[in-house]
Amino acid sequence: MNHHRIRAQKKLSRRSLSLICTCSLFLALAGACTGQGTTNSEKGQQVSIPENPVTDSIYTVGVYYYPWYAGDFHGGRYMREHLQPPQPPSLGEYDDRTPEVIGQHLAWSRAANVSLWVASWWGPGRREDTALLQHVLPHSELGDMRVALFYETSGRIHDFEDVSNISSDIAHMADNYFAHPNYLRINDRPVLFVYLTRVLSRNGLLDTVVSMMRSAAKDAGFDLFIVGDQVFGHTPSNSSALALLDGVTNYDVYGSMGATGYAGQQAVDAYYAAQGRWQVLANAAGAAFIPAVTPGFNDKAVRDGHAAVSRKLTREGEFGSLFRAMLQQAVGYVEPATGNMLLVTSWNEWHEDTQIEPVVEAPPTDVDDGGGAYSEGLYYEGYGERYLQILQEETTR
Repeated sequence: MNHHRIRAQKKLSRRSLSLICTCSLFLALAGACTGQGTTNSEKGQQVSIPENPVTDSIYTVGVYYYPWYAGDFHGGRYMREHLQPPQPPSLGEYDDRTPEVIGQHLAWSRAANVSLWVASWWGPGRREDTALLQHVLPHSELGDMRVALFYETSGRIHDFEDVSNISSDIAHMADNYFAHPNYLRINDRPVLFVYLTRVLSRNGLLDTVVSMMRSAAKDAGFDLFIVGDQVFGHTPSNSSALALLDGVTNYDVYGSMGATGYAGQQAVDAYYAAQGRWQVLANAAGAAFIPAVTPGFNDKAVRDGHAAVSRKLTREGEFGSLFRAMLQQAVGYVEPATGNMLLVTSWNEWHEDTQIEPVVEAPPTDVDDGGGAYSEGLYYEGYGERYLQILQEETTR
């Protein structure tokens, strides 16, 4: 795949430079906008709203960030490399430990109102841990960007039964992340996002896992704020699991929405109606609610069995119309207790084509090197910076 590679030092487009200069102007004139203030959480605590000083937005816009592309672009295996012609990242199949790549990701993030990277984390010494500790957190342009860890339970709690890694994992985080000035805190509590808490709950293990996490963090001098992806599908009549968590969200927006092909406005409306019911249930249990969005989904390059969802809301719609429709509703569910946080799945999860990271510009195509097996007859455009622009437009308030 080397013939698809583009130099990471590639010059920015004029619009990139314009957006970045605009962001720089905000920083220079005002130290950037903030959402600082206080409110009372559902649990009756005084909650400090996280600062959001790097963007022109009242929202804390977070993206799931995957720092696993060092050296080999995480093995490739993404749908757009199979399109004809291919649609690789604008930075090429990059090494995400290079200062230029990190710097460009930071600049693009700020231009799109992103102020938080929720970084995938698979354990001490793994490639994500190394990238974060040795390259992202020390980066000279990190500025006020917030970072939080996304605890990948499928890799750390084997078979969703073995909890032997938990205490040492939290101790490692406490030693290396939680006290860092850029680490996300709510009410002075470091925030940990936990993947598949709903599976742990179903297996009767969530109480144990959460207790171990809190205990290990307390031993290191931290009061952990745990956000689980407990929100999925239809709302239960009640959920005692929600009371175990400080906040809840929906990582797998695709699976929860249940749409394939062109989702349509009705599916988006139904999804957020369900999210609203989840929010009521979560708040009643004392947990904050964080709405989520995604631009589309296609994981055919890594697995079979999941039908793709187009980035167009309807067949006749514009590219990016699904993302825009979801953002327009998600902002109605943000909560002051989290700094009006919303989450995007994802910044750069290329394997499932949920990324909003810029792509080399190219005309729409449904042709791939698998006879349509990858595109499933849906058209994909080399969208450039389209999704950064949509995100910036819908979150500038």
